[in-house]
Amino acid sequence: MTENNHEIREIVIPGEILTEDKSFIPGRGAIRQGDRIISIYIGLKEVRGKYINVVPLRGKYRPEIGDKVIGKIVDITSVKWRVDINAKDTGILKPRDAIDVYDKRSQRGRKKSSRELEAEAMKMYELGDMLIANVVSVDRVSDPVLTTVGESLGKIDEGTIIGIDVPKIPRIIGKKGSMIKLLKDLTTCRLFIAKNGLVWVKGATSEYEKLCIEAIRKIEREAHTTGLTDRINYYIQEKKKERGLK
Repeated sequence: MTENNHEIREIVIPGEILTEDKSFIPGRGAIRQGDRIISIYIGLKEVRGKYINVVPLRGKYRPEIGDKVIGKIVDITSVKWRVDINAKDTGILKPRDAIDVYDKRSQRGRKKSSRELEAEAMKMYELGDMLIANVVSVDRVSDPVLTTVGESLGKIDEGTIIGIDVPKIPRIIGKKGSMIKLLKDLTTCRLFIAKNGLVWVKGATSEYEKLCIEAIRKIEREAHTTGLTDRINYYIQEKKKERGLK
């Protein structure tokens, strides 16, 4: 479809150029920068007459199979944990999805049954624990099912977790991971950006960790603007000079 259609709907992200045609006027969710009209939201591009709008895709996170998320254990029963993943429904983590049962069975000594292993697994996590998990099942009638079996998954014991507006996550990652690479390189921090709007940051020192978080907040505030990568580069470099960081 072209911009001359009565209505166009396609997904756009903050900072994306919607048009460079001067005859168009920015509507809801869009602003003009020079000759360009750009989006300030992640949402649906909509062209109505001469107006270009962006209908934001906001609200809570919508889980999809394969998403890596950060969550907090908010309830424990004898057979499962409930995990707040910033979605409409809490995630479900069952003991069989928290341990590699078959790997445990292969260990030396008496072979334990699945039931015994799952009972032991229920001791792994406590109320309030923060986890990195993978979404393995989603449907309209059941809560999302999670797993913590896999590389880089499981309990978070260190660092800082911050919340980010979900639609801003693509901007923090950047095109082909450019922004997250910049943050890691300049602050030497380890980062994990979850699909559900939570970010884990671990710095070699508290000063670097704080700087990285400040830079992420700046990206979040200015996600709708162009030239953001260069500004973040300059911002971090200047802050490092001010604070005597190498």
